[in-house]
Amino acid sequence: MKHRPGSFSKNFAWGATALRKLYNAVRAGFGGNLAPVPREQWRASSGIGDRALDLIPVNFFLHNARGRISVDELVFQSVTRPHSIEFDRLALFALHLNRVGKPPGGIERPAMWANAFVRELLWRDGAWQSAGLEDAILDPFIADHTAATPGVQEKCRNNYRRLFELCGYLPTRLPIINTGADQWLASALFLAWDRLVLDNGTSSRSDLIDYSRDEELHKLVGLPNRRFDSQVGGLAELYLIAGGHDRFGARAPTPAVPELPEEIGAEWIEQDEIEQTVGRRLQQVKAQLRDRRKAAAVRRHYDNTCTICGTKLQVGRDKFYAEAAHIKPLGKPHNGPDVAKNMLVLCPNHHLQFDSGVICFEKAGDAFRLVSRIAADPLHGKVLTLRHTLDDEYVQWHRDWVTSLWR
Repeated sequence: MKHRPGSFSKNFAWGATALRKLYNAVRAGFGGNLAPVPREQWRASSGIGDRALDLIPVNFFLHNARGRISVDELVFQSVTRPHSIEFDRLALFALHLNRVGKPPGGIERPAMWANAFVRELLWRDGAWQSAGLEDAILDPFIADHTAATPGVQEKCRNNYRRLFELCGYLPTRLPIINTGADQWLASALFLAWDRLVLDNGTSSRSDLIDYSRDEELHKLVGLPNRRFDSQVGGLAELYLIAGGHDRFGARAPTPAVPELPEEIGAEWIEQDEIEQTVGRRLQQVKAQLRDRRKAAAVRRHYDNTCTICGTKLQVGRDKFYAEAAHIKPLGKPHNGPDVAKNMLVLCPNHHLQFDSGVICFEKAGDAFRLVSRIAADPLHGKVLTLRHTLDDEYVQWHRDWVTSLWR
């Protein structure tokens, strides 16, 4: 099926102002309030100025219903929070989600070709593949999926790829694009569920989970299916605790924090058991992927001492704890090897920071130097003293992977 691209071929990225202009337009269009706005009123207030360009946010990023622009998580992020790269990535997700509602006399789901592209080509083996955004892949797909002239199709390709650049995903030296979804997954799911409700969908916990799987939202955020499934249930629970779409009112809402019940009911026990089951399954998968003896040998070689901070965490009489962190992760989509040259011995805190991309390492002669994103981190620049050899390839891979999100 071929889709009409609508106004996608116009100056979609708004030049150097990037998606910051979308952010400013949403704030201005809603006048700082979290209440639906008539479509024409929003366009007049948005500040974009060009009557053609102001169709872009309305037709591709914002939800329309009965002649009004709806309030959802993307609007909430614009009205109540400062602009950030996470907003830009949420906006790209909104484009890919493609549940904007049908504008009066307009095209329904006008970026459906982009939704199909992510699900069918960009996402492979648990991640976004950067090769998918090359001309050789994009051009034939757009030609096969859009009802437009070759010149318009070329503009669509250029504008579409520009959005990935604005989100910090391109250029990249890695075959896999680090979407940074851990930082904006909750916002993405809240946005998707808001629009499900706005389109008269039901919102029980099971409905939200089923919708997320049916729409393959893991592909739209660029996560492996298993990793996505481990989080979607807990986030669905949080969405309902916060009030679902009803959490919005005339003023900016305060995130809901549920009070602890005096007695733990069956539903709380059930949820706790689900979360523990998920955790056990993930641990089982990890155990299947690694030979524990290799990790134990590395930890023993460092006497269970963190190579970053020197912590030796005592957990019992003559018992100490440290973790063997894989520099290039095991399993899909990265497929790092389970060898000592791909391992560091870290305390739990620095293991989490390492995996989250807060810290990484760079080559410093024959050694490695710590690089930290934390302001005034006293460990920033520390040269590690290692008792085994690391593979430069894995260290450079990790640095490229995490710094792709530091833009």
